[in-house]
Amino acid sequence: MCMAVLAYYPHGAALHVGVGTLEAYTTAVFPLTSPEQLFPWLEAAGISPDDVDFIVTSGTLPGSQPSGIYLFNPEAAAAHQGVEFCALLAERLSSPVYLIDPASRADCHPQALVTGTPALGRTCSADHFLFKFLARQEAAKRGLPQSEGRFIAAHLDEVHQLGAVVGTKVVDCLTSLEEGPFALRQSGGLPFDGVLELCSQHQGREEVLDALNQNGGLHGYLGLERLEDLFDLQGEQADLVRQALVYQIAKEIGALAAVLEGKVDAVILSGELMRLPSFQAELAQRVGFIAPISVYPGNQGVAALMAGAKRILDQEPIILS
Repeated sequence: MCMAVLAYYPHGAALHVGVGTLEAYTTAVFPLTSPEQLFPWLEAAGISPDDVDFIVTSGTLPGSQPSGIYLFNPEAAAAHQGVEFCALLAERLSSPVYLIDPASRADCHPQALVTGTPALGRTCSADHFLFKFLARQEAAKRGLPQSEGRFIAAHLDEVHQLGAVVGTKVVDCLTSLEEGPFALRQSGGLPFDGVLELCSQHQGREEVLDALNQNGGLHGYLGLERLEDLFDLQGEQADLVRQALVYQIAKEIGALAAVLEGKVDAVILSGELMRLPSFQAELAQRVGFIAPISVYPGNQGVAALMAGAKRILDQEPIILS
């Protein structure tokens, strides 16, 4: 049995971390711009480098490698998206790093990767480990074999992520960073002509991305800095934007129901927005006809990674990266 596990989850502008045993762990959230804050936090929590048996995080696999649990290779760090800090963690803590269910195109329907032009392809990229964790939880709750569950999972947080899961395969997905509904700062899917016009108004790629993914969404419309303040704002504009957010999320959940041919065991709603009863009720009213709704309030990243750590301790096969 391990002494302690460290879970590390970059999400939006925040770094979510947890450390401890699988039964009892402490969590914290830091700005993603200052990940080094993790080390004094560990020290304050009484965790020395020798106490950390291993580290769990996730990422994105290159190509179409199979999903599963990967042993992170620092020498191949460039091949794994979203795990840049892992090499430093592994060195500072002298601990192996495991990638839990990193996103893989291998899971997705082949037709889900096709766009309207051969010049571009869909990546089917999101935090697959979140969807798979929620699907496993829900299948167990409903007494379904993990290989048979059919779920729509929507993790509605600083960045929205929605996926269709069959068994433990994410057959299609989208996020607010690309085609999905707008989120706290991300603009989500946009009219093509409008994006081209926006590009012509800015000096370069980084300026455009900043406009779309830092100054869009709820922040762009309402100046919102925190999701929990969504229902504190009053007025016609605030009401319209809130309703539009529910509308866009519900529309994408409906599209994922079509991906599953209408055979859906449950719609799983999770993330910080699910801590807001009014938002939860409005969304359930729109999508409740699809399937029973299950709610997992709060960001599920650390919990999902700790569940992955248990799979490691239960000796699930490890893939070498």
